[in-house]
Amino acid sequence: MFRPTSKIQQNQVQTAIIGAGVIGLSIARSLTHQSKHRSQSQPHEILLLEKSTHISTGITSRNSQVIHAGIYYSPTVSPLKSILCVGGKQLLYLYCRERNIDHRNCGKLIVATTPYQKEVGLPRLLELGKLNGVDDLRLVSRESIMEDRYSDVYEENVHCLGGIYSPSTGIVDVHGFVTSLLADVEESNVDFTLALNCAVEGGAVIGNDSDNHHHGNGGKGRVRLRVDGVEIDCENVIVCAGLASDKIAQSILMGTTLREMKERQEQLLQQQQQNDANDNLKNNNHPKDTRMQLPKQYYAKGNYFKLENQKSPFTRLIYPLPDPKGGLGVHATMDLSGSTRFGPDVQWLPPDFDGSEDENIDWNVDAERSKLFYDAIREYWPGLEDGNLVPDYTGVRPKLWNPDLRNSCSKSDNNDDGGDEGVSNN
Repeated sequence: MFRPTSKIQQNQVQTAIIGAGVIGLSIARSLTHQSKHRSQSQPHEILLLEKSTHISTGITSRNSQVIHAGIYYSPTVSPLKSILCVGGKQLLYLYCRERNIDHRNCGKLIVATTPYQKEVGLPRLLELGKLNGVDDLRLVSRESIMEDRYSDVYEENVHCLGGIYSPSTGIVDVHGFVTSLLADVEESNVDFTLALNCAVEGGAVIGNDSDNHHHGNGGKGRVRLRVDGVEIDCENVIVCAGLASDKIAQSILMGTTLREMKERQEQLLQQQQQNDANDNLKNNNHPKDTRMQLPKQYYAKGNYFKLENQKSPFTRLIYPLPDPKGGLGVHATMDLSGSTRFGPDVQWLPPDFDGSEDENIDWNVDAERSKLFYDAIREYWPGLEDGNLVPDYTGVRPKLWNPDLRNSCSKSDNNDDGGDEGVSNN
């Protein structure tokens, strides 16, 4: 059910999912499939809350639309991601075939442009991919890529010293994918409501009570969400809110609203600045909020430029080695219509930047970064002509670290792709 304008009427629900992007929709679909095996006397109620007027308008819509092979995740630092990306890739291809969703298993070349990258970077990345279970990767020579027209990895416009070929990488129509997920949920005959234009303002964990036994949760605590001024009691809450995930989850744990939490953080910051001015650092007089704290999200903007006035030079995706500063490097992707774009780069936003409010984000492409793009692209495609890159779109990635802060969560993976391969809180 769509509810784009009027206030929501429900005051209790079994499961609320916050965010109707690709993660929220996938979870909703999974829950509806599980409900098919439940007793008909206990149908699963699902409320999918989305602050926008359409589904998947956040980071789901601002990425490279790549089906990743699962190469980049560290199995020790991010074991779940390293497993789920590989298995999820196969499930995604299967789902696209079954639902006739546009996609293409085009493959990808990760190319080395320096001797060090060839001798050290490529073997390390190949080993990491194989540790993750990506068994179809192989090292390929410069000659196979640049000279042998009969090679299965021939790319006449690529300049490199060698590369890794990933045959299972592909591209997908993201809009078609999320639309199909929603259709699956709506056709499942479960008690499902899609509530559009519904902003979650905060929430609280409420204690055990005997009434909870009647709702089938064994007397466990519930979560009370505040949505557009309406309170909704939920047995389960799953936060899939993209750039706002950490703020929403934290507000629920703190039992407050996003506005109140922001005001409290500003007060703490002012007190800290005052203490710093009074030289009280040695006495450790910094104010602290002792309530449970979740890892903070930091934000990295990624710009995309589109190729114009030149024929698309590649037949598959072309990636450099991952950027040690974050991201996968400025890579070349194509969409299903054959257009070629380059990006994203990594443009770190300030550590105190609040990405949970759309009005704080400048979604315009930073045209001044085009020189960085020309330089990066010409490392592997010297044939790029001046003036043929035009601004396309941007995305913002949630991250658990920031290079300007030592106390942020340790840097884990370089596997970012616009909004991408990886999504926070889930």
